[in-house]
Amino acid sequence: MGVGMGWAALTGLLLAGMTAATPPTAIPVRGGNALTLPAHRHIVRVSRSEGSVLLTAVQQGGQDGHGLRLFRSDNGGGTWKQEGVIHDGSTYDRADLVAVGRDVALVYAVETPDSTGIGGSTARDVYFQWWRYSASKNHWLPDKPVRVFDSTSSSTAYYRAELARDSKGRLWVQAFFREKDASNTLVISVSSDGGSTFRTQSALARDIPKRGGGRLISLGSRLMMLWSSHDGRDTTHYRIRDDSASVSTWSSTRTAFSDGIYHGAAMSAVADGKGGLHLVYKDNSERLRYRRFDGSSFGSAVKVLEDGDWATQPALVRAGSSLYLFYNQPRSDGSGYRLWVRALSSSGKPGAGRELASVSGFAGYPAAPDVLPSGVPLVCFFGIEPSSGSSSRLSFFSTSASSLKSQTVAARQAPAAEDEDGERFTATGGPAASPPPQDPGALVSAATSPSQQAMAAGCGGASAMLAVGVTFSLMEWGRRRRAPVLPG
Repeated sequence: MGVGMGWAALTGLLLAGMTAATPPTAIPVRGGNALTLPAHRHIVRVSRSEGSVLLTAVQQGGQDGHGLRLFRSDNGGGTWKQEGVIHDGSTYDRADLVAVGRDVALVYAVETPDSTGIGGSTARDVYFQWWRYSASKNHWLPDKPVRVFDSTSSSTAYYRAELARDSKGRLWVQAFFREKDASNTLVISVSSDGGSTFRTQSALARDIPKRGGGRLISLGSRLMMLWSSHDGRDTTHYRIRDDSASVSTWSSTRTAFSDGIYHGAAMSAVADGKGGLHLVYKDNSERLRYRRFDGSSFGSAVKVLEDGDWATQPALVRAGSSLYLFYNQPRSDGSGYRLWVRALSSSGKPGAGRELASVSGFAGYPAAPDVLPSGVPLVCFFGIEPSSGSSSRLSFFSTSASSLKSQTVAARQAPAAEDEDGERFTATGGPAASPPPQDPGALVSAATSPSQQAMAAGCGGASAMLAVGVTFSLMEWGRRRRAPVLPG
C-alpha cells in the first residue's frame, strides 16, 4: 500500500542571491490539525548502534484511504517512509508514544473536532500496543493491540489517552471518560507485566464539566498527572505519586496554578531530568506561558509571547539541559502564520530564535521529540493547511541550536518518505531526489544544511534565512477560525 506522497514534493527558492534549497518533507494528511493533541508525543527518537531513527505516528484522516500510521526516517528527517499501520479503522484516533530502548510503546484513542464533541460509542476504547524492533529485518513490527479501557455503552466514550513508564518499568495509561450524563472522569490504569494486562485504578478526578485534557508524565522517580478542561474558567490541577509506593497511592488533588490551560491540552511538557517539569501552555486568554515545577510546586508564569492567538501551539524540547520551543505565530498581515524555534532560558524567558517559515494559510499543531541528546539537530513537524486547491500536509523542519540568532520576540500585530511503492520525498537538508514539480501550495521554508545555514547567517537576520516557494492562496480568516479539533 503506497502512501501516495509523490504529489507532495515542494519547491523552494532562497531569497535573492541564494541558491535553490531542498524543500521540507510533506506527509499527506486531511487537515492541518493532524498533530493534535499538542500534549501528545507524536514523534520519538530511537537510538541504535546502526544509527538513530525518528518514528512518528500520524493520523492521515482518511487521506488516500489511510488512518493512523507509523512513519520512520533513518536520516534525521531527510526522507520518510511508512513503517506500518497502527489503526486504519478510525480517522479520528491519535497516538501517544514512548521509546523504551529500541522498542516503542504507544496508546491510541479518539479525538474528535470541537464542532462534533465527544459523543458516546461502544467503539471509543483505548488500546495499548508495542512496536518491537527486529534487527534482522531492520523494522519495527507491531504486537497485537491490548484494550485498556472498554466503552460498553453507546452513551459513553474514552478519549485523549496518554502513556507513561515509571522507574519500576510499569506502564501507566491515562484517559478521560465521557459518562452517560455527559460529565467527564479522569481514569488511570497500570500494567506491571510489560503491557500484557492492565488493572484499572481509582479515578483521579470526577465531575469534570467539559472535555478534559492534560499530560501524564514520568519525572524520574515520580509520576505526575496534570490536567485542566475546555471549561475556560477552570484552574489547572495535578496529582503525583512516588514510584516506590503501592500502585493505588496518589497524592490528593492539588492546584497547579489558578489560570487554566486552553482546552486542557494546548500544552507541551518535558521532565527536567532533576525531578521537576518544564511546561509551556496556552492559557484561556490564548497566550503562551512557561512554568516550572521544581519538585514541590509550580513557579510563576513567564510570558513566552506578548499577545495571543486561537491557533498558536507549543512543542517543547529539552536537549541535554537546554530548552527549545517550536511554535506558530500569526503573521502581521493576518493572512497566515510564521513558524519559529526559540531557546528558552533556565527561567523560561525566550531567547535566541530562528524563523523556520512564513505560511499563507493555516499552519500549526507542531510535534517534536520531548527529549534529545545535546548537539543533535532540533526537529519538528508542523501541520500545514492551505486554501482549497492545494492539499494539506505535515512539513518537517530540522535546524541546529547554533543557528539560533539573538532576536526580539515579536508580539502579534494582526488586527482585532518512501512508501511501499518505492516513492521517496525529501526534507530540507536531506538527499536530493528527482526534480520536484512546481506546487501551488509550496511554503516559505528555512534552509538547514550546513552550507545553507552559513549562507543564511551571512545575509543578516531571520528574514534572510528563509527559502521562498510559491505561496498558498490566502485562506479566509473566518475559515481558520473554524479549523477542526482543538482550535488553539
